[in-house]
Amino acid sequence: MSQADPERFELLLADLARVVDRLELALQRTDQEFAADSALLHFNLAFEVSWKLLKLDAARAGVVAPTPRAAFRHGLQAGLIADEAAFERILRQRNDAVHLYRASMAQALLQELPAFHAAFAGLVVSISARRHDGMEPS
Repeated sequence: MSQADPERFELLLADLARVVDRLELALQRTDQEFAADSALLHFNLAFEVSWKLLKLDAARAGVVAPTPRAAFRHGLQAGLIADEAAFERILRQRNDAVHLYRASMAQALLQELPAFHAAFAGLVVSISARRHDGMEPS
């Protein structure tokens, strides 16, 4: 493992925590159009940072996780993801949102965001707890 890996891991974890906090703030906004755009942006950021963090965690464990699905599977197997169903929906919604934008799809995603926020927040807690307990990433 290179010297940059622990630093990158910490940076990604801090990024994910910050993005999840911002997603929560966006979900609390009352001005609908701005809140929706902001929430969707932060969902996408949380998705990207979380799968890259899990990819790095997998690499530290000697597991190759080149895709978001493989990275989330690693997170589940490593005990970092508690809600498998939420992450399956996150993957499906993210794939749908990236390939085709429709107002109805955005609305469906917005309705799922509180549950997705909880799933991402749980991931931050799991990884942080393992790190603070002195355990190495998987």
